[in-house]
Amino acid sequence: MTMKKRSLKNYTLRYLVVAILAVIALWAALFYWYIIEEVYDNIDDGLKDSKLRITREIKASPELLETGQYGIAQFRFTPLPGGDYSKKTHIYNSMMYMPYDDDDEPVRVLQSIFKENGQYYQLEIYTSTVEEDELLEDLLTALVVLYLALVGSIILINHFILRKAWTPFYRLLRQLQGYRIGSGQELEKPYGDVREFDELYGELRAMTRRNETIYTQQKQFIANASHELQTPLAIAANKLELIMGEGDLSEDQLVRINDVNQTLHRMKRLNRSLLTLSRIDNRQFQASETVVFNDLVQESLADLQILSSHKNILVSTENNGSFTMEMNRDLAVILLNNLLKNAMVHNPEKGTVNIRISDKELSIYNSGETPLDPQKIFRRFYKDEQNPNSTGLGLAIVQSIVSLYPPLSVSYRFDRGHCFLLHK
Repeated sequence: MTMKKRSLKNYTLRYLVVAILAVIALWAALFYWYIIEEVYDNIDDGLKDSKLRITREIKASPELLETGQYGIAQFRFTPLPGGDYSKKTHIYNSMMYMPYDDDDEPVRVLQSIFKENGQYYQLEIYTSTVEEDELLEDLLTALVVLYLALVGSIILINHFILRKAWTPFYRLLRQLQGYRIGSGQELEKPYGDVREFDELYGELRAMTRRNETIYTQQKQFIANASHELQTPLAIAANKLELIMGEGDLSEDQLVRINDVNQTLHRMKRLNRSLLTLSRIDNRQFQASETVVFNDLVQESLADLQILSSHKNILVSTENNGSFTMEMNRDLAVILLNNLLKNAMVHNPEKGTVNIRISDKELSIYNSGETPLDPQKIFRRFYKDEQNPNSTGLGLAIVQSIVSLYPPLSVSYRFDRGHCFLLHK
């Protein structure tokens, strides 16, 4: 299963959003702990200050032991029986009913034990404190707003600032997407302030120039080699036919000479195919006209009648429209001949070839039991194992011709037989 790819901008945004969420969550936990500790420290300092003021007032006015109110802070005294009270001060959280809220609210309580006139007393001072659940709820609300604001800001930054920074990269990418080797196209330098993009452009320009040079050398070599081989192959084939015409050869010699002759003919076909590919790659077929493929189908079938009759192939044609293209007529003939010949050569005895033509599509069906590899059949020198005598260039020529005339395209599928489709 192929993983769905994301754009560079969305890829960056995805990880930034997750990273920011993790950072904010950690920061929120630390911030909440710090705030609670700071609030309790301040409240505890206030309670301790109240304790000092109360104990001082008691020493000055012992009658305060009879009251339970002093200033703003609320407190109460509880006489204690005699004993050893080592832990004199203790601060803790508790809940207390508040009439105004008509509910139990959290309070911070300072509990202290002191001795006055030989009697131990327990002093309890309490004051309202923060409601942790409400504080946590408010903090979460603030963090959600902050998180959304940060994500929105990042999206805007990605859209405006990062898009501007990555503009040279996307310009280079668009040029590479439209680049075709052999076209001689030079990459244009994208202007920007990022040094790495200038370095990328320099490397890509050097690579494309290197590939263009190698491609040109390969084309010249194939063209020159094919031209140089054409005459020797023809001479060798003619001499073999003359030798076979002599009457003093044994049957075994004739068989061997015939094998060599067939090999030479296969080399001649290969040579013609290479020459055709070379001419196509060099764009030597410049003339263009409106070609009606319906007519070409009938002409090609007439040329291939001997082959279809030899294999007893049943050929049928179904016209549901007119398939026309503005292209070189000679290339159209080669294109169609190669597809039809391929359908007949790779067809069992007494098989069928069905041609369907519409305004947008021309399909050629032929009998077959084993599907071909759609990723390889249009490659050069790819051969069907059942037909080793094939040059492996027929469908490669088809692909080369189709690539010259977008939106024309060719594809293959297997549906209870082989099917090649021309689309436009």
